[in-house]
Amino acid sequence: MTTAAGAATSGASGPAPASPAPVSMRARARGQSTPGRLWRMLAAILAATALLWITATIVVQGRHGTVQSVRDSTAPAFLDATEAHAALSDADRAAWLSFRSGAAQLTGPGQQYQDDITTAGQDLERLAALEPSGGAGSQQLQTVSGQLVNYQALVEQADAANRTDIALGTASDHDLGYAYLTYASNAMRDPQGGLLASIDAVTALDRGALARQVASPWANPALLLASAAGAGLVLWAIVTARGFMLRRFRRVISPPLVLAAALVCGLLVWTAMVTVSADSAFGAARGTALPRLTAIWQAKIRSVDGAAAALRANVPGSASAARSGGLSVTATQSASSALDADLASAEDTGRLQVAIPILAVAIAALAYLGFKPRLDEYRG
Repeated sequence: MTTAAGAATSGASGPAPASPAPVSMRARARGQSTPGRLWRMLAAILAATALLWITATIVVQGRHGTVQSVRDSTAPAFLDATEAHAALSDADRAAWLSFRSGAAQLTGPGQQYQDDITTAGQDLERLAALEPSGGAGSQQLQTVSGQLVNYQALVEQADAANRTDIALGTASDHDLGYAYLTYASNAMRDPQGGLLASIDAVTALDRGALARQVASPWANPALLLASAAGAGLVLWAIVTARGFMLRRFRRVISPPLVLAAALVCGLLVWTAMVTVSADSAFGAARGTALPRLTAIWQAKIRSVDGAAAALRANVPGSASAARSGGLSVTATQSASSALDADLASAEDTGRLQVAIPILAVAIAALAYLGFKPRLDEYRG
């Protein structure tokens, strides 16, 4: 009985059924299949295209933003501060010339003085709008504004005292008007906190900000290599896919993939041309136009300062010499136009800001169209 039961049990057990393949093995098999490899290669092309889009956009936007800031903010701020210094220094010269020549008894400090004060006021207004609110430059400009009001008040007192001296005739020693004008000149030219020294402090801040921006890494043409790397990655992915299709499907050419590769090359060439042109223009602005314009202003300031010093010291012939001098912006206009033209060229992105996303989408769409016929063969 025991033997029969054991035999029955043994016969009932039989061979064990095969266990199903592990999930991981099935997934691996799908991944190593032709459709799986096609999907992976398509994903690689799309990811590389997205990376190219992001990289090229960041490079183009970074350069454009840097040049735009230089053109619209830091360079104008530096030049406005420089011009304000020149205009105020010439205002002092013009006031002394009016007094020394005797014209003050009719016109006060003179029309040139008024024009210079107006010019300086306009420069300072533009400068205040360009300075960051609450920054060191903005705070320094508040000091400048107060000093300018004080200077003008002293010149008005000098004019009033001079007219009084003239009215008194021989009963006056005619010194009070010149005394007030000397006070005004000292308030402007004191190297330890005078009006011009305060403006120079603002100029130094703006010069530093300008120097940092023109040396910004975003202005370095080597950033083109980042875009080139992104484009190279897309091309590598396309070439790899084309090689796989050639081996597996005997497809010598895939028009959508060829066109996608052509668009990648076109975008890279377009970006390189724009970058090289912009870098050349920015280099000209940084290395030629801006230094030339700055040198012209500095030469004018030195000339005006010298004429003002000679008039104050009442050097013989200084009044006659000063009539033919003075501040003229005509010589700066050509240099200023050249600087603006260079910066405008450097700011031009050649429509890349619009072209990059359009071409990236087109490349991705063409890549999908190149893979779609092969993927369709494995459906159903």
